Amino acid sequence: MRLNHNLASLNIYRNHVKNLKSNSLAMNNISSGQKISSAKDNPNAIAQSEKLRLQIRGLQMASRNVQDGASMLQNADGALDSVTSMLQRIRELTVQAGGVNSVEDRKTIQDEINQMIKGIDQTINTNEFNGVKLLASGAKGNEKPSIIKMPSGANVGEEVEIPVYKLTSDMIGNSKNGDKLADINILSSKGISTALQTIDGALETVSTARSKYGAIQNRFESLYNNLSETEAALQNAESSVKDADIAYEMMQISKSNILIEAGNAMMVQSNNFPKEILKILENLRG
Repeated sequence: MRLNHNLASLNIYRNHVKNLKSNSLAMNNISSGQKISSAKDNPNAIAQSEKLRLQIRGLQMASRNVQDGASMLQNADGALDSVTSMLQRIRELTVQAGGVNSVEDRKTIQDEINQMIKGIDQTINTNEFNGVKLLASGAKGNEKPSIIKMPSGANVGEEVEIPVYKLTSDMIGNSKNGDKLADINILSSKGISTALQTIDGALETVSTARSKYGAIQNRFESLYNNLSETEAALQNAESSVKDADIAYEMMQISKSNILIEAGNAMMVQSNNFPKEILKILENLRG
């Protein structure tokens, strides 16, 4: 029993401060929903959490890229559908011209074909998605189209190659003899046979481009599903590392509250110890 240093009270106070800190930490975790608020709480766990968050945010942006890519291809497919319909109408008119003997009638059919060709060029040239023209900006020709590389994941090298064509009337037709859709002339009987070959070649080119875009669009949809599943798994992993367990934190608060109240009571008792020493001294004086 010491008068100058009340060691019992000091020990009780030290434990009391620890319990107050534990109580404060538990309440902070509950209010924030996280068990790691700063690097000092758990340096290893905060590093793991940040790496997971990096992957999650990358996957979220990749999902947006994939959705944009699918939308761009849907837009292009709509334009190609219109072009296909116009090419079929041109072929229908060309076949019709073969059974017409009047020069005037053939001129009328040729005029309609010319309007259809202009419609094809207008559709191709005006089709774009956020400034990107997939159907009118190919620089290498339709046999070897240009490529746009679109990121499709959160890591380096994860990308999808999208071909870029040029499907205007001066670029599609019969590749074997070089006849172009823009040069179709059905005013002569010989021109009808050449026109049919040219139109068939143009239809083949457009159909090939459309089928490639359809395949890539299916790939984008599969990628989106995979990215969503991976993101959900990583979010679950990140939650287990950083998120607070509310039930556990409530238990810690209840425990620390009891210890704090007990500490208060014990400090009252321990602070009376010096008075006991005074009583002993009084007895000695008497």
